[in-house]
This record gives sequence, structure tokens and C-alpha cells, in this order.
Amino acid sequence: MMGAGKTTIGRGLARALSREFLDVDLVLEARCGVRVPVIFELEGEEGFRRRETHALDECSRIPGVVLATGGGAVLAERNRRMLKERGIVLYLRARAEELYQRTRYDRNRPLLQTPDPLGRITALLRQREPLYEEIADLIIDTGRGSVPKLVNRILPLLASCNKQVRHPAELPPLECL
Repeated sequence: MMGAGKTTIGRGLARALSREFLDVDLVLEARCGVRVPVIFELEGEEGFRRRETHALDECSRIPGVVLATGGGAVLAERNRRMLKERGIVLYLRARAEELYQRTRYDRNRPLLQTPDPLGRITALLRQREPLYEEIADLIIDTGRGSVPKLVNRILPLLASCNKQVRHPAELPPLECL
């Protein structure tokens, strides 16, 4: 979910594991030359989600990368399948109130530009949480712990996760969207 710490914790994990870190939203912004809210404004959520799926497909083919997705990436079944097959999926879980506190001043969240952002977060969480849980290999409560403590808590869990993921060479060719 937005505000759960995907980018911050992802960067910390990448550093600790000596791996490359990619944030799908930042990849999209770099490619499009505009921020996510502008993509939403110009193309709507549907256009953004189409771009997001394409970027996720490309980024998830990179071996050994730590990847942060947008909170809504799980809405598409194709994205859930890619994530589940291609990597170890962490669900960084937080309560709606915590997510609201972390995002309340952020104007780069198009889905929260509403008179009741907490209500919107609560509704999004209700919709998305079953999808996060469906694909998660590990569920981490982000709560109030510091980023270094969370990273140190996650590292041994990752090390003990014996999941077999598909090597990029085994993946089918990139489909046109």
C-alpha cells in the first residue's frame, strides 16, 4: 500500500544485500518525463496501469533486483502472476491510520486527492489486502519500527525463504500491451 515503506525499506534491503534497487513508479516517471499524478491526469488510472504492467514486466526480468511496485500493481492478475513467479514477494503491512499519517501531506498520490483521504485509504486497503496476502511469501508489519530495524528483521526471513523463482532466460518474450 502507499505509505507502507516500499521504497525506503526496499532501498535499505538492496543496500544490505548489495543489489540494485528499482521502484516501478520512478522507472515510469523517468520514461515518461513526468510525475505519476500527471500520467494519471493525462491517461487516467487505466492508462497508468497499462504502463505500470509493462514496466513491471521489464523490471521483474532483471536478476537479483530489489523491486518496489506501486500499491495498486496487485490489481491486475497478470501483475500478481509475474510477481509470484519471478521473485520473493514481501507484503509490507500497515494499518490504514498509519498509512494516512505517512501520506497525508504527499500531493503526489492521485488516489488520495479526495475530501476523505483516510476513508479512501481504508477502502483501498480493504480491496487490496486480500490480493497482497494472496501473493505474499512474507508479511512484515511495518508499524513504528525504524527502517534499519525492519531491514534487519527481514534479512534472516529472506535467507530462510526457499522459494524457487524463474530465471529471466526462462520467461516468455515480452508481450505487447
